[in-house]
Amino acid sequence: MKKRPGGTTHLSISLPSEEAKLLRRRAKRIYDGNVSRVVSDAVRYIAYEEGRDALIASFGGKGQPTLAEAAQLDHAWGLAAKSRPESRGGVKKSA
Repeated sequence: MKKRPGGTTHLSISLPSEEAKLLRRRAKRIYDGNVSRVVSDAVRYIAYEEGRDALIASFGGKGQPTLAEAAQLDHAWGLAAKSRPESRGGVKKSA
C-alpha cells in the first residue's frame, strides 16, 4: 500500500450504524470506497468552521449581527423562508 504524503494517523472510532452507512455510501459514490477521504473532507469542513468561529470571536461583540441584520443577510443570501399564501382559494381567513 502506498504511503500518503504528510503522514497519517490511524483512528478507531465508533459511530451509530446510520452514520457509518452514510460515510460508506458517500465514499463509494465519490472516492471509490475510500472512507478515509470522506472523513478527511469532513475534517476540512470542521477546520473551516473553527477558523470562522475564531475570526468572529476576534471581533468581540461587533461580530454578532442584530436580529434585523441577520434577517437581512438571510434574505440577501437566499436563506429566508418564502412566505406562504394565506389560503389556496385566494380568500383571506379572518382571525
